[in-house]
Amino acid sequence: MGNNNLNSKDKEKSDASDLIKKIDELKEKERLIKTSNNIEKRGNSIGLAFRLSTELVSGIVVGSVMGWSLDKWLGSQPWFFLIFFILGIAAGIINVIKTAKNMNNES
Repeated sequence: MGNNNLNSKDKEKSDASDLIKKIDELKEKERLIKTSNNIEKRGNSIGLAFRLSTELVSGIVVGSVMGWSLDKWLGSQPWFFLIFFILGIAAGIINVIKTAKNMNNES
């Protein structure tokens, strides 16, 4: 009788330890999934930030180059450069706003 009691207790301990191992494995898998999702979201956010900054900088650069070229061609330094620089800033900001709205609508 005592031996039978020990076997059932050992079996219960074994079952409990197996269950604990399975729970730990599932927790580890869940942690890995969450970590990979966070890395993906972080990478995606960095890409979106670079895209928005590129939109702004490209507008300023294009406006500046156009104004500088017109000033060189017409000999009217620095007026066209200043005008197109300001227009480039405005165009860059408008592009950033449009892109941000599109990104917001997609998500």
